Amino acid sequence: MSFLSLSPAMVGLLLAATAATVAILYWLKPPPKRVVVPSTILWNRLLREKKKQTFLDRLRWWISLMLALAIGLSVATALGRPEVGATGDEVRDITVVIDNSATMATLTTDGFTRWEHAVSQARALLQQGSAGSSFLLVDTAGQAPPTEAADRSAALEVLSSLTVALGGDSQFPLLPPSDGELYFISDGVMVDGAPPEAQIVSVFEAADNVGITAFEIRSVPAAPLTYQAFLEVTNASPGPKEVSVRLSGSGSGRLGETMTLQPGESRGRTIDLSSFDRGPVRVALTTDRDAFVADDYAYSFLPVRRRTRVVLVSPGSIYLERLLLLQPRIALEFLTPDQYDRSSGGVAADVFIFDRYAPPAAPAGPALLFLPPDRPWLSPTLEIVDSPSVEGWDTSHEVLQFVSLEDLRVDRAARITPLIDASGADLADILVGNATLPLVVAYENPEKILRVAFALEDSNFPLQPAFPIFLSNALSWMMDEHVALASPPGRVEVPLPGATVADLEGNEVTTWPLADRTVFVAEKPGLYTARSGSRRLRVAVNLADPERSAVNATGFPPGTAAATSTPPLAAVQPSVWGDELWMLLLTIAVVLIIGEWFTYHRRLTV
Repeated sequence: MSFLSLSPAMVGLLLAATAATVAILYWLKPPPKRVVVPSTILWNRLLREKKKQTFLDRLRWWISLMLALAIGLSVATALGRPEVGATGDEVRDITVVIDNSATMATLTTDGFTRWEHAVSQARALLQQGSAGSSFLLVDTAGQAPPTEAADRSAALEVLSSLTVALGGDSQFPLLPPSDGELYFISDGVMVDGAPPEAQIVSVFEAADNVGITAFEIRSVPAAPLTYQAFLEVTNASPGPKEVSVRLSGSGSGRLGETMTLQPGESRGRTIDLSSFDRGPVRVALTTDRDAFVADDYAYSFLPVRRRTRVVLVSPGSIYLERLLLLQPRIALEFLTPDQYDRSSGGVAADVFIFDRYAPPAAPAGPALLFLPPDRPWLSPTLEIVDSPSVEGWDTSHEVLQFVSLEDLRVDRAARITPLIDASGADLADILVGNATLPLVVAYENPEKILRVAFALEDSNFPLQPAFPIFLSNALSWMMDEHVALASPPGRVEVPLPGATVADLEGNEVTTWPLADRTVFVAEKPGLYTARSGSRRLRVAVNLADPERSAVNATGFPPGTAAATSTPPLAAVQPSVWGDELWMLLLTIAVVLIIGEWFTYHRRLTV
């Protein structure tokens, strides 16, 4: 046994002082109590009779003394923080580097993962050495960066906080200089670069795995309304595998295929998504004895794949009419304001474009408005400003992607009332202009609204090369026609400041806002949606990496001993009392105090 808070000599002195104090207190007799009595005749006779002490009385006294000594020594020993279980009594300097890259989540034949075996080995190494030894535990994914060596309990606490990192770059960490022992626990697949002095503890075991190594949805360049899914499946198993592939999406979209892959074979498929509706798309693999499930499924998002019905309501705009007719994905219907009014708003469309006009009630769909008149569903116009200057524009918004407004000139524009809520927060994104004079704003009310505060005829905007791009971006934004951004698991950055992020089930994910973007952590593959005001982006988090699917590509030589013989489940679970015994000793003291109280009131002890 060793002690962490006191030296052995100090603990010995403390125990001796405690035992002596308890013994002295038991041998001391309290002074007699003075009592006034009316006569001493009876008491003198009683005092002359000397009471003999029986064996039972002496036994009761000794039992009381032993209980008091046990209680005192337990508390005194607990103050020294005793530690047991070390395999040696020499002082050692032990550094353990544990691999927690993606392939460590691979199952072994005993039903445990390589990671559970690695934790078992790390815990066994940290149990070595004496109480004066120093320990440092570091991982390869950066969850526990290198620090100064500490005691055993600190290293075990770090070990219990680590998890397998499916994403990110795993590498052998830079360690502080040390002359002590260095151990590297790994499967040897994704992390190399261990120094020569490191003692390798291998947890590698060959396993079957078939995984998705690529998945992407993209439009066909010659047909913008046609989308295809590109899928690649790789067999990383030692033998051939029969694989079932299932593609599912919104509505009734379902596709399936069964293929046989030879060892190391990758097979690609281009899948027509014409039978799928707009929405999330999921692909999943099924095969027997698959030991690595993280690459068995992947996600993406299918945008609108049909022609967009656009209703243009204008007194006449040659710029908008000609440009919209050139869009192959648009079915255009042109109406004058009078014709729209006579329809009483009963016109059906995917997108409405109002030029110098706005209906009395909000349309049943997203709308793009150029210099609309005042309506109850729109923020009112304060004044008309002549020759306003274009102060700037937000190129991070998807409506203005690849749009340059350096040469934009506006003859007259409307100054509109800012859209704010009860707390004063902005409800609209200012895309062009500033808070004093917003020229282009975007918001949801509840449909997406893109409002331009000037008419095309009052500016040179339709003559700019960027105008067709602006109109195409605006239609895509209003129809939400965007494939999902691709990202591996782990830290994900979304180019939306102050965004909220939710997974496919609608559960909000913890985020960290930065100046120009939002960061969140995706621990597993899935489809996530980020929202910031009227802006929305989808992120498809997939493993989809040949390196992570190659679970058998170990770099360890064949002679490296595999450390999979220890019982991982028992080693992963900490002991009931931990590695220090102070809590156990205090518990014993409390139990003894309760027992002493019980026996004293039963007159079994004194």
